[in-house]
Amino acid sequence: MDFISWKEREIHDGQFFISDGIINEKAWEKAPVKVLFLMKEAYESSPDVIDEWALNDYLASKRLSELGKSMWWSMAQWVDGINKLIETGEVIQFDEGYKSNPKLEEAFQSCAVINIKKSSGKSSSTNEDLFAYVNSDWDLLWQQIQSINPDLIICGATYPLIESKLEKSDKSAEWLYHAKGYYFVDFWHPSNQWPYKVKYYSLMSALKQSKTLWKPR
Repeated sequence: MDFISWKEREIHDGQFFISDGIINEKAWEKAPVKVLFLMKEAYESSPDVIDEWALNDYLASKRLSELGKSMWWSMAQWVDGINKLIETGEVIQFDEGYKSNPKLEEAFQSCAVINIKKSSGKSSSTNEDLFAYVNSDWDLLWQQIQSINPDLIICGATYPLIESKLEKSDKSAEWLYHAKGYYFVDFWHPSNQWPYKVKYYSLMSALKQSKTLWKPR
């Protein structure tokens, strides 16, 4: 993806820019289901950091236990559950000992993560602010989605932000929408404060009902 041109857009001019994408290319190629997470924004919390960085490279260099945020564990659980749903046809029981399960590390490394807002990130932004980035960058965001070419796009509380850009989006099943050749899941943000288990079973149960639609051919 050409992030150089992206950074040159007026909305990003002079701002700290964080690129993103597939976490681990080799793991992505081997993944039973290629899952892309469409998130809101990343941010640099330290004012002393000058050099821009890539979120996917950062995530590839860390173990889940080092990342420090519960959202990464949720995302790993979801990808692992989705892979097993396709492999077995069933929702696998939530793993209470997930923090010692090496399969979650493998699952997490096999996904992709992109953000709508790639500069001036904060811990939270208003929808008005996020809409400004969707309107400015949609052509490039769509190019990035197409270049990644996922089987399933899980929107972490972002589907309402992009729905108008998808032109005609058809609801195919619970939380599942089909638009422009891709399946989008309108779901909670992974950092949602519901318990891990509630989030896991909610997503897996919905996806089990629709797996014949979105599963890789």
